[in-house]
Formats: sequence, C-alpha cells, structure tokens
Amino acid sequence: MPGYRLLAAVDLGSNSFRLLIGRVESTPLGDRVLPLDGLKQTVRLASGLRDDGSLDTASRQRALTSLAMFGERLRSFAPEAVRAVATSTLRVASNAAQFLESAEAALGFPIEVVSGLEEARLIYAGAAHALPSDGVPRLVVDIGGGSTECIVGTDMRASTLESAPAGCVVLSTRHFPDGRVGREAFEHAYYAARAVFAQVAEPFAQQRWRYAVGTSGTAKALWQVAQAQWGAAELDRDSLARIHAALVAAGHVEAVELAGLRPDRRPVLAGGLAVMMAVFDELRIDSMRYCGGALRHGVLHDLLGRSAGRDTRAITVEQMLARYGIDRRHAQRVRDTALALFDQGARGALEVLQARRQMLGWAAELAEVGRSISHEGAHRHSAYILGQSDMPGFSRDEQAALATLALAQLGGLRKLRGLVGDDLGWLEVVALRVATILHRKRDEQEVPTPALFLQRRSLRLEMPKQWARRFPLAHESLVDEAAAWSEARVFGRFVYETI
Repeated sequence: MPGYRLLAAVDLGSNSFRLLIGRVESTPLGDRVLPLDGLKQTVRLASGLRDDGSLDTASRQRALTSLAMFGERLRSFAPEAVRAVATSTLRVASNAAQFLESAEAALGFPIEVVSGLEEARLIYAGAAHALPSDGVPRLVVDIGGGSTECIVGTDMRASTLESAPAGCVVLSTRHFPDGRVGREAFEHAYYAARAVFAQVAEPFAQQRWRYAVGTSGTAKALWQVAQAQWGAAELDRDSLARIHAALVAAGHVEAVELAGLRPDRRPVLAGGLAVMMAVFDELRIDSMRYCGGALRHGVLHDLLGRSAGRDTRAITVEQMLARYGIDRRHAQRVRDTALALFDQGARGALEVLQARRQMLGWAAELAEVGRSISHEGAHRHSAYILGQSDMPGFSRDEQAALATLALAQLGGLRKLRGLVGDDLGWLEVVALRVATILHRKRDEQEVPTPALFLQRRSLRLEMPKQWARRFPLAHESLVDEAAAWSEARVFGRFVYETI
C-alpha cells in the first residue's frame, strides 16, 4: 500500500456505524496516521435482531442507507486504503451472509466480520495510540451495542483480551423495550450483565492493572454526565449510583434530566448503565478515565502497519510456524510452487489477485499445523486449528479460507463443494494440491514448476518427460490427481501431460 496518503476505517458496530479517514504523515520516527475526517450514523443494528436470530428489514435498511453515504465519501479511495470491519451483531445474525452481500455493494468495499478477540485487539490498538506510553498496566473497557471488550495491556502491547456478549443496545432492547425504567427491571438487566462478566472476570482478577480506561459511546456518555452534572474528573461508583437513582426516579429514559446527556444516547442509556455497573462490580473497578481512541482508530493504525510491511497477520503466521514446530524450509518450498502455479492461471482485478495470493501463501505455510495432533488425518486437524484458533489480524472469512485450503490439500474433492466459492478458489486448491504432491519427498531436490494453462474453464498441466522418468511415483500421483479432478467435473476439462 505504499504511496497512499489517506486511509479509511469503517466500523459497523451494533449501535453506530462510523467512518474515520486519516492522513498519513512522515516523521523522523516513521509514518503515523492522524484523524482527518469522520462520519457517524446511529443505526442500532442490534435492536433489529429477531427472536429467530435474523436481522429485520428495518435495521438492514438503516444500515444500507448509512453504508451508501459512507461509500459516496470513499468513492475515490483505492481498495487497499480502506478496511471495513463488522462486530457483534453480524457475528451472530443468522442472515448476516445475505446482508453482507448488499452491504458490500452499498459501501463499495469488502466487509470483514471480526471475532470478539480480534475486535478487542483493534480496540486496544486504538486506545493505546491515544494514551500515554507510561509503562503501567491498564484495563481498557469498550461497551458496544452488542458486546463488551475488556483488555489489559501495557503501552502498545495487550496481554489479556476478552469479549463478553453484553452491550447497551441488547440490554436496552431486552429489558427496557418501551423506555420505561423500573427498579426491578433495572436489577434484572444488571444481574444479567453480571452473569455474563462473571464468566470472563477471572483472568482480569489476576492482572495487576493500575488504572481503568473506558472507550466508545457508553463510557463517553456516562463520563460526560458525571462531569457536567457533578463535576467528577472521572467516572466513579458514586456517579454511577447517582445516574441510576435519577433514571429510576424519572421512570423513563426520555424523562430523566441529566446535564451532558445527548438525545441520541437516551434510548440505550439504561442498558449501557447496567452493563457499566456490572463491569465495575465484576472487574472491581473504582474509577474509570475516558479515552477517545477506539476500534476505528485501531483499524486505521493496523491498516497503516499493513502498508508499512508490519502486517499483524504475517506476525501471527510466524508465531504459528514456531508454536507448531513446522518445517519452515519445506513449507516455503510448497508455498513458492503453489504461488508459481496460481500466478500462471489467475486472472482478475489486481487487488483481488493480491489478496487471494497472500491467503494461498499463508495457507501453504500453515498447511501442516495439524501434524502437531496426528499424522493421520493431519489435513483435517489443520483445517480445525486454522478455523478455530485465535489468529490476530485475520477476519473470520480469512480464517475460513485458510481452513478450507488446509482441508483441500489432501483427500477427495467432493468434500469441498460448497466451501470453495469461485474459479479462483478452485485454482488455489489445484495449486496447493499439486505443490504438495511435488514436494512430498520433503528433500532439497529441485523440482521443476509445472506449466499451467487455464482457459475457458479448461485446465492443463505439463511436466518434462525427463522428470517423469526420473520420479515415476510423483508422476503417477499427478496422473491420479488429474483423474480425480476429471471425475469431480469442477473444470470443464482437466489434463495432465508430459512434454
């Protein structure tokens, strides 16, 4: 991504959708990204979750309208300069896949659904860039519309990350659907939130963090009320108790009179307050500072890192290579051959080919992580590990793509129907399977790269006859591979020849 001076982050939260545009500036210490422009749309996507887990029509339409506005602002941006991430609601909505097709069309850019832990990592990155590098462990809490992320870290490094399925929109919709706030209803919401945080509190009880920081809308709204109404420098237990008392006394979110409370926060005030009070009690917080850095800022900084060659995903791959004891030299040979095959047949937009090529390379390097469990069925173990592990930097779709390729490296092809989505995906599978066959001996012997021709869904592989005579076992394996593809009828024609 070198040369891009503007980067953009799109945050599809459960309460609000946000667009943040940053300008890249060069400094003696390296490039940095400074916020330049932003847009916010209150969508309350989580309020549209039906009992069956699907998003209703109204919430989907609000979301698409907002994304179309963002897309108009981003029309001149290159695909590599924009990263859009979706969070809690689109992690759980049963019709998320169908909605995302329309959402990407409205925005004009791909949208990644990130895991709760990946969301937490990006939140901490955004907060850390806005907080001082003081060498002191701190707790960062981000209450969103559908989930709450809690992170302990020091300076730029996060050490403990958790995501809890409790947020201001979800609790407000469930416990205060008409805006009425009674004492009993609030207690039900509060204890429901405490039950969620009790399941993730233990790791934080063992951390010796020195101060707590709140980010995003709920923390900001409650801190502003505490500051404007009572002059509190930080959000503390006394302020929370006073807000609770005022809300219950008023009986309705529209009737409560609190200085500093914006109109757009009223519908989710009661749910957000219940979550915050539960967080204070379960994580044993006495007071909390507010910090403006959040998920969208973390996405921008992560995007800047990718452009400067500090891609978190590449770091994750390196860590997994070490953790699972993978033979790096062998993995690199498989990767290089697979990429050479892919390059010969791949056609499409440059940015799409670059992204797919990157995933194929990482999949080839990590294809054997399953051997750490068992050599028998190692490809299935690899697919499970890559699909289910916490892999910082990777979206859920990217992990699914890695898992599919790992599963595809060996065995039958029928299992892949429904998993591989297009011709480029099938080409990736061919490239990885052929590379695996060619390097099966796991030695340093140089192997010629097959010639690959792909035209009008007809694929042909060619290898030198001299090589086939010298390595009859590998040659016969390619003959069998061609027969398997012909039987599967993925391509109109699949031929392997020696010349």
